[in-house]
Amino acid sequence: MPARAGTLPGRRAAARKTRGRRQPRSRLHPRRGNLAVKIDLPDNGGNATQTAPARRPAFHRALHRATDRTRPSIWKYDYLVLSKLAENINELFTQTVAELSESPRKIALDAGCEQSPYKKLFEARGWKLETLDIAPGPGVDHVGTVEQTGLPADGFDFVLCTEVIEHSAQPWAAMRELRRILRPGGRLLFSVPHVWFYHPHPADHWRFTQQGVARLAVDSGFEIETLLSRGGSAAAFFQIMNMYLFGALGVFGAPLYLMNNIAGALFDKLSGNTKLCLGFAALCRKPE
Repeated sequence: MPARAGTLPGRRAAARKTRGRRQPRSRLHPRRGNLAVKIDLPDNGGNATQTAPARRPAFHRALHRATDRTRPSIWKYDYLVLSKLAENINELFTQTVAELSESPRKIALDAGCEQSPYKKLFEARGWKLETLDIAPGPGVDHVGTVEQTGLPADGFDFVLCTEVIEHSAQPWAAMRELRRILRPGGRLLFSVPHVWFYHPHPADHWRFTQQGVARLAVDSGFEIETLLSRGGSAAAFFQIMNMYLFGALGVFGAPLYLMNNIAGALFDKLSGNTKLCLGFAALCRKPE
């Protein structure tokens, strides 16, 4: 019998053979084509702000310490992304300190941190660093969201916001709020991931390209002074390998993470390709 128009020869016969059988499930959970999580979106036109659970999940606190942001272990699966982030923050912070050396107040805010890993870095340069988080806890000075900080306008010389904007349902609103609490001439240093897995704490909405980062900053009224990529394609490749290995092996994959981290750091220095990178960090200025 000739094949029906729009079908491949033998397709119906193959379908009859497999009819009634349970199809094998993909190794990735959930099955391909299905959403990874239940998605609950607000019915108020998308104007909801970030809401907080009482605390971050216990397993997340156990796997990560505040010092991992500044001194990540080369034995861990996320060493490449954290070490590159630390390099970006140190470079941009050094630039900021030089530009704001004449500021009489030197008051900074770490927005979206539970326990700021950068407190000693700021205090060593004579800065006072306050913290903002979505839930109260040790080391949290102010409770609020990046969309609604509840802080007075023009109150800070410098705002640091690392790996937070992607969790905001309204990133443009968040950036405008951070601009509001900065004094004229103040600086915002923010970072966002480009290649990273879904991590809802408590939500995970966005991944930005370099153009997206620039658009987000400029549309919110900032002037971009410096935009850095977090590593390059080689670092991203080996970091993705580590993420898959961590999903299968957990902490027992440390020797493999070590080898991938060394290889990723080495090849990243040899390759100048940053079209696929782990993320971006931007230093922005609020116009006077």
